[in-house]
Amino acid sequence: MNKNSYTGINPAVVRIAKSAARRVIGKYGLIESDLPDLEQELVTAGLKVIERFDPEKSRENTFIARVVESKIIDLINQRQAECRDWRKCRDSLNQTVTLPDIGVIEKIEMLECEQNCDPLLILDVTLILERLPPDLLELCQVLKYCDRNEALEGYPVSRSTFFRRLQALRDIFLQAGLAEKFSLKTLPPLV
Repeated sequence: MNKNSYTGINPAVVRIAKSAARRVIGKYGLIESDLPDLEQELVTAGLKVIERFDPEKSRENTFIARVVESKIIDLINQRQAECRDWRKCRDSLNQTVTLPDIGVIEKIEMLECEQNCDPLLILDVTLILERLPPDLLELCQVLKYCDRNEALEGYPVSRSTFFRRLQALRDIFLQAGLAEKFSLKTLPPLV
């Protein structure tokens, strides 16, 4: 609905819905371009129930505000239920990535790569690997094929540098919120 399409509609519903919509922009993954759709959803929710308003029970503004707030809660719950955590998902699934064993593919294809694994975990780990500095990425590649002790023997840096890099990797994965996805045995131990 554009601005002019609200003529003839209860002005309190429009005013409260627009105000509520502006308050939630920037939160829960809602961005400025979501504003018109959100306003329309909230106005529609208010209009559907306005005929049930009873002036003996509350004021009209209070009634409308409760209906609009309830609709916002429903929309946020739906949004969070149907997608990944919006705070972690900043990249498009149509961007391409290069995987050592596979080649260049779109991130969305990674979700279908392997049947016996968590596709979101694959995507999260890949996003982390893309942002690693070269030294940490190299260490990840080594750790992919051998355990920590084997990597330490064959890795061309001092023992202290190896463990410092290992700790940096651990911190990066923990900060990304992936601790619950890995067993404690999989993540490098604290040094």
